Amino acid sequence: MTLQELVHQAASIYSDKIAVCFDECNNQPPVYYTYKTVVNAASELSNFLLLHCDFQEIQEVGLYCHPGINLPSWILGILQVPAAYAPIDPDSPPALSTHFMKKCNLSYILVEKQQINKFKSSYETLLNYDTPKEYNDLVLFRLHWKNAEASLMLNDRKQNYEKEKMANSTNSENSNAEKTEERMDVRQKNCLAYVLHTSGTTGIPKIVRVPHACIVPNIQHFRVLFEITQEDVLFLASPLTFDPSVVEIFVALSSGACLLIVPTSVKMLPSKLAAVLFSHHRVTILQATPTLLRRFGSQLIKSTVLSASTSLRVLALGGEAFPSLTVLKSWRGVDNKTQIFNVYGITEVSSWATFHRIPEKFLNSTLKCELPVPLGFPLLGTVVEVRDTDGFTIQEGHGQVFLGGRNRVCFLDDEMTVPLGTMRATGDLVMVKDGEMFFLGRKDSQIKRHGKRLNIELVQQSILNLSEDPLKVSDESLFLNSGGDSLKSIRLLNEIEKLVGTSVPGLLEIILSSSILEIYNHVLQTVFPDEDLVFSKNYATKRKFSDIYQEETSGKSLHQKSVMTLNYDNELTAFTTVSRGSQILSLNSKFLTKLGLCSSAQSSDLISQTNIQNVKSLNPPALIGKSKDPSCTAKVSEEGTYGTAAKKMELHVRWRSDTGKCVDASPLVVIPAVDESSATVYIGSHSHRMMALDLYSGKVKWEQILEDRIESSACISKCGNFIVVGCYNGLVYVLKSNSGEKYWMFSTEDAVKSSATMDPTTGLLYIGSHDQHSYALDIYKKKCVWKSQCGGTVFSSPCLSLIPHHLYVATLGGLLLAINPATGNRVWKHSCGKPLFSSPRCCLQYVCIGCVDGNLLCFTHSGEQVWQFSTSEPIFSSPCTSASEQEIFFGSHDCFIYCCNMKGHLQWKFETTSQVYATPFAFHYQEGGDEMLLAAASTDGKLWILESKSGRLQSVYELPGEVFSSPVVWESMLIIGCRNNYVYCLDLLGGYQI
Repeated sequence: MTLQELVHQAASIYSDKIAVCFDECNNQPPVYYTYKTVVNAASELSNFLLLHCDFQEIQEVGLYCHPGINLPSWILGILQVPAAYAPIDPDSPPALSTHFMKKCNLSYILVEKQQINKFKSSYETLLNYDTPKEYNDLVLFRLHWKNAEASLMLNDRKQNYEKEKMANSTNSENSNAEKTEERMDVRQKNCLAYVLHTSGTTGIPKIVRVPHACIVPNIQHFRVLFEITQEDVLFLASPLTFDPSVVEIFVALSSGACLLIVPTSVKMLPSKLAAVLFSHHRVTILQATPTLLRRFGSQLIKSTVLSASTSLRVLALGGEAFPSLTVLKSWRGVDNKTQIFNVYGITEVSSWATFHRIPEKFLNSTLKCELPVPLGFPLLGTVVEVRDTDGFTIQEGHGQVFLGGRNRVCFLDDEMTVPLGTMRATGDLVMVKDGEMFFLGRKDSQIKRHGKRLNIELVQQSILNLSEDPLKVSDESLFLNSGGDSLKSIRLLNEIEKLVGTSVPGLLEIILSSSILEIYNHVLQTVFPDEDLVFSKNYATKRKFSDIYQEETSGKSLHQKSVMTLNYDNELTAFTTVSRGSQILSLNSKFLTKLGLCSSAQSSDLISQTNIQNVKSLNPPALIGKSKDPSCTAKVSEEGTYGTAAKKMELHVRWRSDTGKCVDASPLVVIPAVDESSATVYIGSHSHRMMALDLYSGKVKWEQILEDRIESSACISKCGNFIVVGCYNGLVYVLKSNSGEKYWMFSTEDAVKSSATMDPTTGLLYIGSHDQHSYALDIYKKKCVWKSQCGGTVFSSPCLSLIPHHLYVATLGGLLLAINPATGNRVWKHSCGKPLFSSPRCCLQYVCIGCVDGNLLCFTHSGEQVWQFSTSEPIFSSPCTSASEQEIFFGSHDCFIYCCNMKGHLQWKFETTSQVYATPFAFHYQEGGDEMLLAAASTDGKLWILESKSGRLQSVYELPGEVFSSPVVWESMLIIGCRNNYVYCLDLLGGYQI
């Protein structure tokens, strides 16, 4: 019996019944497929694969996709070839997926069309492939590995097989009386169902090839155990790369039941997920890890998931340690009747091995119960043994669990044949008492979380992989001082949370400010809050940056009078500055320079960000924007060529300047009113260099080597004589704008990646630090005017509003703060719940900010949330407003650039080829009258020029490196930094300018 045969049996009985439901949870109706539709679609895919695939030995097909309505059909179509499916998570680290594909010697992979760009950008340097073949929403790639590693693996397999044959032959000759050992062969037709890999936390991930004979008993037993009927609704809770997903899919589809699928992002939103599962779709069977259940929170679990009126009949928890009975009882609502099971197993003997149903008497008892929950009884076809350290089976006491069974065997790594009945060590220690097994913990230093094993060595390896010089990294090292940076810290956070299987509150700030040892311990204490799992009591002392420059930056010197007191009122320079997000400032002039964005002068001669003019009162109601309307989506054409407008714009490199290392900072352009031809670009890089470049030629005017990396973008002083920039060493540097000479250094207690903001009414500069404070600096008196505790690391840049006079500061702790710029006192605060990498952006009526939870949030200046607009991925991009302040532009990790109006309604969205970290820049096209254009950058190095009203593509240009810097446009030039170490200036040819 095979998995596909189980589905075909059900389909023959329940042909017209709903088999799959996909709910995008975006206020659009769910999509449904019947069993007939699923089977027919699978058969078409099978025929397509048979036509285009020429398999060698092991028949396997990779599947690179996100969960969707077609997922079961795609899996079934591969199985019917017959071939094994090998799921590859588009969100997994490319290095891990590459190792998996190489180890499998994967020749064919089906890629979801929506993921094509991501797949190519992640693996293009590692793979060669023939011209891909398209089939509906899939594209079939044939892979050819560039190096000899795959062929070597194939040779290793053959050698292993020959050794196995020789060993068998020798055993047979030495013991003719013994029956020849029966073995399962991986190359046998219809043998394999799917291929997975372990999490790799033991060091190198193991490849696990799972035969139908191994997994089918699981499906059959759970159908009976859970009493599945055609009326049931099962939720696909597990990712495809986690083998319990196989149980969820095939228990449903072999029983005439319905399988519910939702986007992965929805699983991270507890209240939304609870409503979808138990209100909208009335899910009856839920198999999940305790981590997933805990995400709901005890209140929501009690009121919805395990309430008296819940639709949930069966809750099966597995993949990690089972909650205590006391905790379990506290989660149950009064009169709840849900059956709760503890299930246990390992990937190497896919999927579950034992089950234990929690007796009603324990769940209903009012007495406190601290009894441990047993692992329970073996599932169909499974053999469970507990062995002591000498390898002997025991009936009482402590030992390690071994799992197997005649057909419950899988092929690990290069195994070509495996003896039937092979027993696999689990590494899990148990206590056997009165015939029952109780889980004690892991045999080694691994820890299980969210169905995966966590080994602290892998956390260390992740850190080393992101460091510049791994050999010099010790446990006492700070991540930032070991080659880490803000973007790498985000990658490390994602990798650790993927390993742990849940979010780790506060981890980002620990990564950015603490030692590697403290990162380890924070992870452990979060994963196991009730256990004493500290790796070393000798915590590395947190480095105080002020100690390094004590003479220049001690508290005493901060308040002393300047040796060279500067009366800036007498030394004003008239100039205009242009910085990221279309921020245009014209200072110290009796008239405004020719700015396309400006119509009238303000009392301070300031044009901050965009034109300040009378805007109609919008008074928008509180609402949630929708980001999935295809009617207002501008897309890159599927052929890979970019459609352009009738008036084509071209981008050509005018100059580039080598900074020595990555340029993540954004440029500041300063144009003197008296001599526009002497305009200067100020920008820093990871090479510690702060540079001043001639805007028109790229010639280096000066460069100053600071003591550490620069990610902060420069800000100019009110007088125009100084440039202010933050540094990784915790210092804020004030440099003379005409020479780069150090004028003053102010010390915070941690890295400064925030960019300063200047108050044109007072001349004060405001800046944030990773030490969780924001500062107001008087650079002329060389003193700190105030220091304000922000309740979290300040990564982004403060934003100043003149009316009302507020300073807006965002933290990685998720707080948006309004601060009085004169005193540093807090006016109001709002907790967004997730880190804020985006900088706030304010206009006359509102202040907006992007959040890691994927929402763009809009507030009044009094702190009232007006609306939020939801994308499907985190937002690191800072918002940019149009000249009229009627539109707001921003990018998202979901690869789209968005335009919303000030009511939070989507105007258009444009799909790029990669994530968008950078802040867009809106600018005028003079020849087009009032037409505005938008410049944006995606992380793959592409620069996009769009019509700001429609989102229509005008031009695209690809730089030879990743881009996290934001573009700045002046006249017909676009300036931007690139991670290939260069700053670029590109001419916009075609008459587009401010």
